[in-house]
Amino acid sequence: MPAFTALFQFLAFDIAWASAVAGGAGGWPWIGAIPALGVLALHLFVSRAVIAAELGAVLAIALFGILLEAGFMGAGLVNFAGHPVLGVLPPVWVWALWLGFASLPNGSLVWLQGRPVLQAGLGLVFGPLAYWTGAKMGAAAMPTAGAFLVIALAWALAFPVIMAMAARLSPRQPTRTPVDLDHGAGGRPQGK
Repeated sequence: MPAFTALFQFLAFDIAWASAVAGGAGGWPWIGAIPALGVLALHLFVSRAVIAAELGAVLAIALFGILLEAGFMGAGLVNFAGHPVLGVLPPVWVWALWLGFASLPNGSLVWLQGRPVLQAGLGLVFGPLAYWTGAKMGAAAMPTAGAFLVIALAWALAFPVIMAMAARLSPRQPTRTPVDLDHGAGGRPQGK
């Protein structure tokens, strides 16, 4: 994925995340979900050469995430604003978030493929940070500080699983990071 497209997708997902969370908190879950679905549509357009495999990966990752959220809800770790689907699954705005997020492993986050320790570290930090931010925005309630720790540990395990699912179901060639581009494969600066 070209660097500009990857950056655009990542920023678009950040906007979609904020929109979905605000929609969930404000009682407008369907409106808030639209940008996340737009991120998914953009990703599938960019991935049109491998759309069948990528759609399968996105749906599998989204299902994994929805079940993870249902587990968090069932354990009393988080309560989302909005109506649960079928009484036990997260509200529709959370589903939209997962569909949008599921486009990132083979999109703007493809450079993380093959780096499970980094994936786990990012999950450990940014997983609970997303819940904390969502709770501050009024889209979720977290009963205890211990819930953040459990969610952090769960995300440290879940994020590498998500990345492995993406790599297995719709393999992509990892792109080089900006550091790799500046220093080359051996870590030494390249001549200009």
